[in-house]
Amino acid sequence: MDDAVLRLTRSFRRIWVTFGVLVFLTCIAWLAWLQGRSYVDGLLLGQVGGAYVIFSMIRQGHLRDGLSGKPLLLSGMLGMFSRYIVLILVMVIAIKTPPFSPYTTLIGYLLGLVVFVVGMAIHERTRKTVTGKMREESR
Repeated sequence: MDDAVLRLTRSFRRIWVTFGVLVFLTCIAWLAWLQGRSYVDGLLLGQVGGAYVIFSMIRQGHLRDGLSGKPLLLSGMLGMFSRYIVLILVMVIAIKTPPFSPYTTLIGYLLGLVVFVVGMAIHERTRKTVTGKMREESR
C-alpha cells in the first residue's frame, strides 16, 4: 500500500476516534445534566447526521478505485446532495419532535463537518515536505 494512502487512512481513523470521543462526552452529558436534556438530545440527533457527513466524505474519497474526471465530479455532487438530504431530515425531526432543540441539532451536525475539515487540515499540515536536495539524493 502506498505510504500516502496509509497516512490518509490513519488520518481518517483519527477523525473517527475524535468524533467518537465527542459523542461519548455528549452521552455522559446526557446522563449527568437532567435539566438540559432537550439540548443534549438535539446535540445527539445532530451528531448522528454529523457521523453521516464524516462517513460520506471518507467513503467518497475514492482512494483505491482510480476514479477521475466526470465520474468523480458526479460522485461529489451526489455526496453533497445526500448530505443536504440528511441535514434536512435531521432538522425536520428536530423541529417536529418536542424534546429536541433545533439549534443544538444543527450544532451537532456541524460538529461532524468541523471535525472532518480540521482533521484533514491537520493531515495536510503534518505531511512530510521533500526539499530539492533530498529529491536529488533519492535518485
